[in-house]
Amino acid sequence: MEQIRALYLLTGFLMIWGVAIVFLLAGWQKSMRIVQHVLQLIEPLSPKQEQISNGTIKADLELLTHSELLRKITNLGPGGTWSPPNCTAHAQHRVAIVIPCRGREEHLRILLQHLHPFLQRQQLDYRIYVVEQAYQGIFSKGQLLNTAFLTAVSQEDYSCVILHDVDMIPLNDNNHYDCPEQPRRQWERIDYKGYGKYRKPYKAHAGGVLAISIEHFKRINGYPNAYFGWGSEDNDFSRRITGHGLELTTQSPDIAKYRMIEHKRDALNRINPRRVRLLKTAKERFETDGLNSLHTKVLTQEDRGLYTWLLVEVEKEKY
Repeated sequence: MEQIRALYLLTGFLMIWGVAIVFLLAGWQKSMRIVQHVLQLIEPLSPKQEQISNGTIKADLELLTHSELLRKITNLGPGGTWSPPNCTAHAQHRVAIVIPCRGREEHLRILLQHLHPFLQRQQLDYRIYVVEQAYQGIFSKGQLLNTAFLTAVSQEDYSCVILHDVDMIPLNDNNHYDCPEQPRRQWERIDYKGYGKYRKPYKAHAGGVLAISIEHFKRINGYPNAYFGWGSEDNDFSRRITGHGLELTTQSPDIAKYRMIEHKRDALNRINPRRVRLLKTAKERFETDGLNSLHTKVLTQEDRGLYTWLLVEVEKEKY
């Protein structure tokens, strides 16, 4: 690892003209601080996740064990936290990453080996929460997201939250995970098979990966709890955003690219037969279905090194 870091450092010095002059004029102590700062920027860059000059990242789907990931990503704080060392100016955004997950441990490990270096290269102050539904009931994404949100904001003074599907890998370092002025969909193109053939979302889609400030998530009463299973919950969330006078913003398709990890649908995340009726009544439920109507229970909160794990008991379906 030291040899790799030295190689990156040498390459960087050769590419940046005038470095020799800086060393001559700045003096030995200041020069050493420059070297240390460069090393901090290089450290998060994994050899298996090589960064290309235009920001593009090569997705690596190698499946490592949890222990192997802990040995590979060694600079994390408790519960999957990280902040820029000696560089507080870049950490003006404190970000909570929330990943709802059930029975997707392999996909989670693949995502984490990409996500940690990706966030660190952006010099973000962050913590990753993985929230899992207890017991074998129909999946309730909204209740999990709302529970993780309330847990996160009760523990730290976060600026924003990023709601992140477990099977979506960002492919460009210029896809910034900082805190937006308006809710922001992070993805504009997605490669489902790894062949470089990208599909785009429909305009009002608010699922996948979305960044939203703490203030705005509270203003819109969070995510709808009413949906159990798959279908229309992200559309409801989108209407909730625009219905409160906010704008669902996007990024350039050239940088907002993702690779999806192929998977089979969870048998307990079946298509929601009530999705059409629920979506029709979305506006009526803005103020009554969300953060203020949440009745879940955090059964376990555990520091798993790479992330903070929440095991949540959700309320049964009632709509």
